[in-house]
Amino acid sequence: MGFWKWLQGKLLGNSSIEVSADTIEKYVDEEDLSKLAMEEFTIHAAINLIANCISKCEFKTFAKGEEKEGEEHYVWNYEPNKNQNAGQFLQELVTKLLYNNECLVVESRGQLIIAESFGKEEFALNETIFSGVSRKGFTFNRTFKMSEVLYFRLNNKNIRRLLTGLCDGYQKILNDAVDKYQKAGGEKGILQIDTVEKGPAAYGGRSFNEVYDDLMNDRFKRFFNSRSAVLPLFRGFNYTKQAAEQSKKSTSEVKDITDILDEIVETVARAFNIPVSLLKGDVSDVQAITKNFLTFCIDPICEMIQTEINRKRYGYEAWSRGDYLKVDTSSIIHFDLFANAANVEKLVGSGAYTINDVRRAANQAVINEPWANEHFMTLNISPMSEATRQLSSKKGEET
Repeated sequence: MGFWKWLQGKLLGNSSIEVSADTIEKYVDEEDLSKLAMEEFTIHAAINLIANCISKCEFKTFAKGEEKEGEEHYVWNYEPNKNQNAGQFLQELVTKLLYNNECLVVESRGQLIIAESFGKEEFALNETIFSGVSRKGFTFNRTFKMSEVLYFRLNNKNIRRLLTGLCDGYQKILNDAVDKYQKAGGEKGILQIDTVEKGPAAYGGRSFNEVYDDLMNDRFKRFFNSRSAVLPLFRGFNYTKQAAEQSKKSTSEVKDITDILDEIVETVARAFNIPVSLLKGDVSDVQAITKNFLTFCIDPICEMIQTEINRKRYGYEAWSRGDYLKVDTSSIIHFDLFANAANVEKLVGSGAYTINDVRRAANQAVINEPWANEHFMTLNISPMSEATRQLSSKKGEET
């Protein structure tokens, strides 16, 4: 366990990524957790990183083009069902989506339920039919049409299965490197047996074979694994430590392992469009790395999620009159109010955003006053026609 913990620490470096035991246990037997393959561990770390980010997003709802916080807003941001809050719901949704390449959500009694298993029958022109939809031991005794569910799908091929197959070669090489690493510091020696003693009292009433098996399978094992130990030997047995063959774990052997781990991280990161340094936990140039992560990884997934919600829960008629849902990814990045004071002034002073718009983006409570929802513009920002008019008026006054 200690060595595997070291590998996991090397794999993620100083990253703050946490792969919860609950998440892993959904897909891996508990007894196998300690032997979890490193590529599988990396995949879980990548999926968990993406799921945590998307669970922080705000689902904004609009009515006739204006932002409104009604029942739909409450469902997606607070309570989609009685047993999960919005964060837990979205984490599970994204985890299943990335791990299984698809995720099915059905509505029952006003609650959004993520299916743990289901079957589907696809057609070219007619709607896909979902059957055997189950969760927590309960199976719906009905079928669902595609128009009645939220069905999220990423790609035509399961990226997780492709990754597992691709990394199988890495795992074999890693096992060889680990075996070499562990053997490098092991103790080696020669056991010389001068003669086999005769008589019932020679080995305390035991036969030579019994003594030999006990020595090789039990006593030597405990002797080598102990920090300090004494090895009793019967007459005729002589153990000599082979100091010349003993070698310490060299830097080249450790580098063999770290190089393979780096290859696994890079492969998984590219598959999920995550910057490699972000998955490894490097802290240099975080702002640019985070921007790339949001642009190429988070935004496409959020776009797919909001598109499915809009076409199923709103429809064309609602969309055409300005009723829709939008996943706001700006809340993923921590907003430092004091560090962005100058930017806040420009956003409000240019008329682009109201004071309450900025306060929402900064995760601050809105001001319940009419002026906080108005747009302001500083006097030095005006249309070209207004600037020309003022210049002409000034010249007229001078003449």
